[in-house]
This record gives sequence, structure tokens and C-alpha cells, in this order.
Amino acid sequence: MDTESTEKSQRGIQSVEVGSEILLALTYSDSPMPLKEVARVTGMPPAKLFPYLVSLIKLQLVQRVEPSGDYAPGPLALRLGLYGLQRLNPLREAEADVLALASKTGQSVFLTTWGPNGPVVVRQEDPSYPLHLTLRVGTIMSLVNTATGRLFGAHMPEPLVRKALDDEGIRLSGATDLKSADKARLFKEYQQIREEGMTRTAGQPLPGVNAIAAPVFMFNGTIALAITLVGPAGTFDTRWDGELARTLSQTTTDLSYRLGYKAMQDSEA
Repeated sequence: MDTESTEKSQRGIQSVEVGSEILLALTYSDSPMPLKEVARVTGMPPAKLFPYLVSLIKLQLVQRVEPSGDYAPGPLALRLGLYGLQRLNPLREAEADVLALASKTGQSVFLTTWGPNGPVVVRQEDPSYPLHLTLRVGTIMSLVNTATGRLFGAHMPEPLVRKALDDEGIRLSGATDLKSADKARLFKEYQQIREEGMTRTAGQPLPGVNAIAAPVFMFNGTIALAITLVGPAGTFDTRWDGELARTLSQTTTDLSYRLGYKAMQDSEA
């Protein structure tokens, strides 16, 4: 093999890569950006940055907004974004992540979405060792007693969750006869889940089984999916700073990013 020619074929165009950094900076802003701000975010001197902006404007990837003259994504960038949104399929996008998580963690992985009767399992990937669970594709998860269901309870619109709680008894390990005080306590727990970013169960509702669930968000901030790791309590670490939680969190963050969600990047800007 000609390693020299292979290396050359993999070498990128620096100006294109610089242009992508500029576009990335503009997409992370909620409003048009002045030249000095774009320079600050990209780390480029304004004199070096300006010619790139001129070229990107000619390509309709960037536009100047009058009367301020600030910079924003252009018509072609917006068309490309709309094209991407039309092709988004969270379940298809998550397929490789589910397989990778099962291989890397050695745990069962469940993919769940919101269905007509609440959170429903739509994908399951099991480890090589046997783990006897009542979970399977089509299982509807409790909004009260399961990690996956509680995650959806925390992120779905509250009126929809309150209505769904009226039918909680039909779900796996569903609670019955929920009182007003029970629901009030539950919604406080939902708030804590939103703050922590994930949820977990240890030895309940299934004895000897632990679980950690994390959300996958769409571009508009709504929850699209939950990915849940499930395994035997004796070997399953539920600590937030443990390897399983960190691996799951990184996976769902990356997947959310691919679906257009950018809350994490905005908070770091």
C-alpha cells in the first residue's frame, strides 16, 4: 500500500475547516453576532476572520443582518438545516449507539419512546450472559417505579403526565391508588431528576436488578428517547460518577447533539 498517497488523500482543506468553525460559532448564538464576537468565539483575529466571512456570504452560508451588519447563518445554511430535520429519525440514529453500549458495558440496553399508553420499550439488546427479566419490546414502563418511566415523567409535559398517571396500573410495576400527596411528592422527585440529568433504581421494582436511564433530546428540547442500562445488582454500579453512568451520559449527549440539541454547548459558551 502507498502510505504516502493514503496520507495525502486524507488531508483536509484547512480553509474549509476554518469556515466550519465560523458556522459552528454562529449556530450556537441565539442572535446575530458582531464581528468582534465571532472573533472572540473562534479565537481568530478580526482581520483574518473577515475574508472568510466574505466568502461564506458569497456561498449564502452566512448573511449580514441589517441595520446592525451583524452575522448570522445564511439561506443555504438554513436550507441544509431544514433538510437535515426532515431526515431525522431518532430510532434509526440510536441503533449503533445501542449496540455499542451493550458491547462496551456488558449490560442489557433498552431503548424507549413515548407511546399512546406511556413509555414503551421499542428496542432491546441483551448481553451474552442470561438475565431473566420481564422487560421486553412492547413493555409499558411505570411512571412511578421504573427508572425509564420516571425519566419520561420528568421531561414530558406535566398535564400529559398527570393524565397518564390515571392509568398507571396498566404499566410494568405500576403504582395503584395514587393520592394527591403521592403525586405532589412524585413531581418533586421529577424536578430532582431533571437537575441530575439521569435517574436510577437499585433492586426495585425488580429484586436483584439495577438500572440507569438517561434522556435523548430532539433539536427543540423535547425528549425523544430514553436509553436504559439494566443489569444484576451485584455487578451493576449505579453511582453517578461510576463508569456505567458516565458512559451512558456521554452516549446520550452525543446522540442528542446529532439530533440537533445544543443546550450543553450553549451553557458552555
